[in-house]
Amino acid sequence: MFQPDWTIIADARAVLAGRRNVYWVIGGAAAGKSTVCRAIAARSGLPIYDMDAHIYGAYGPRYTPQRHPANTAWLAAENPLAWALNLTGESFDAFNRTTTAEYLDLLADDLRGWSPDTPVLIDGGITHPSVVVQVLAARQMVCLATSAEERVRLWETAEERAVMREWIRALHEPEAMWRRFLAHDAAIAATLERESRAHQIPVIVRGPHDSVDGLASQVAARLGVAV
Repeated sequence: MFQPDWTIIADARAVLAGRRNVYWVIGGAAAGKSTVCRAIAARSGLPIYDMDAHIYGAYGPRYTPQRHPANTAWLAAENPLAWALNLTGESFDAFNRTTTAEYLDLLADDLRGWSPDTPVLIDGGITHPSVVVQVLAARQMVCLATSAEERVRLWETAEERAVMREWIRALHEPEAMWRRFLAHDAAIAATLERESRAHQIPVIVRGPHDSVDGLASQVAARLGVAV
């Protein structure tokens, strides 16, 4: 259904390759990415680039059918959430792989105007590390992971995830859609961890008793960030 555009990946590589002070914390839902990024930023002074905020905000008006066909198709749907949930597993994976390339294109466009020496800590936002390693060294990334049970528990109970629950309850056949949402979420987490390990990106599994400070220290050490 979709395939990454290697032209825009090459364009992103021209901007990002060699920028050793770009650091990226990736991982599935509920892995603790944003919390850890905030902790590292507070201790190091690194600015945070919140990919999710850009994907669902600033990037929206910048998507074009020519360079960002997957995002354009998604946003053009009558109900973008239902459209994504109704994709087959194979199509959902292809869609996410393609959007990862499209996000790299817009990230590179933003960083093009920055000094190459400006450091930045990127918070999440991508699903396929195998695409990101085409433009950024694996040593500049860390993948956070957590258990499937913890992800489901947070999706079903966490207050900050209540909006997503309400959106899905509003869809036709909400129970079936919720099951499909959790299946897609599990597939994303599995892809992130599998591809990270395959490309030598460190994977840190968050345990139930790990502290924020402890995780932040582990991530910062793997990235080579002084905190």
